Amino acid sequence: MEMKLVLSSVFLFLLVGCEIINQDEDIPSILSIEAIEVQGNHTTKITDAWIYVDSEFQGVFPLPTQFPLLKTGQQTIIVDAGIKKNGIASSRDNYPYFTSYTIETNLIPNQNITLIPKVDYTINSFPFNENFEGVGTNLYILSDSINHTLEKVYDNSNEKLGNYHGKSEISGNFGELFECATGNINLPKNQQVYLEMDYKCNSTIIVGIYANGTTSTKKNAIIYLNTKEDWNKIYLSLSEVIANYREAISYRLFFAIPRDTSYTQNTMHLDNIRLVYEE
Repeated sequence: MEMKLVLSSVFLFLLVGCEIINQDEDIPSILSIEAIEVQGNHTTKITDAWIYVDSEFQGVFPLPTQFPLLKTGQQTIIVDAGIKKNGIASSRDNYPYFTSYTIETNLIPNQNITLIPKVDYTINSFPFNENFEGVGTNLYILSDSINHTLEKVYDNSNEKLGNYHGKSEISGNFGELFECATGNINLPKNQQVYLEMDYKCNSTIIVGIYANGTTSTKKNAIIYLNTKEDWNKIYLSLSEVIANYREAISYRLFFAIPRDTSYTQNTMHLDNIRLVYEE
C-alpha cells in the first residue's frame, strides 16, 4: 500500500512538472533603434531613446539599442530623444524641445522591428543663434588679456557646422583670461531654458552667465569644459542658474579661456551657440 502511494506521488510530480515546463511562455518581439535623427541641418548629440508602448513607459535605452517587447498586436510606439543634461552621464533628460516620434505597428512574437526615428524642434526659431555664418559676430570681447584673438575661421569640412566658426586664442602670462560674451538677453524665468553649443578646445574653457540687476551685475560660472580635440555638442540647462537670479533684468552668456602656460597658446573653437526656449 505504501509503495503504491509513493509511486502515485512520483507520477503526479512528474505530470505537474511536465505541465510547468511545457506551458506556453510569452515570446517577445525585438525592437531595434540605431540612432534618432533631427530634421534639418543641425548638429546633435542624442544619446538615449525614451520608449513608450500603448502609453506605458518602457524605459530609457542608450543608443544604439535592441530590446524585447512583450506586447503583441497593433500598438502605438512613441520614441522621445534623450540627452545628457550638462554633459553629465548620470543626468539623462528627455529633451523638452524635440518632438516625439510616433508609429503604429503590428508587434509579432519573435520578429525584429527596426525603427529610424526622426524628430524636429518644437520651436520655429531660436531666440539667440550665433552660427558665425553672417557678417560679423554677436559675441563681444570682455577680456583682461591683451594677448588674444577672436576671429571667424573658414572650414567646410563638416556640413552641419556650416562654413565658418569662431576661434579664440590666448597667449601671455599665467592668470590672464580671455572672455567673450553675448549682448544683453531677456531670459524667461518660468520655463526650461537650454543653451546648445558645439565646441572644441586644447585646454579648459568656462561657460557662464552675467545677471544684470538694477544696481549691480553678478557673474557665475556654469560649467568648466575639458579638452576636446574633436567637435563636441553639449546641452546646458540654464533654468537652475536663472532661478538663482530671478531679480535680474537681463543676462549675458560668456565663454572664457584661462591662460594655461603649459600650452604655447590656449585655443577655443565655438559654433552653433543657441538659446532654446519658447518665446
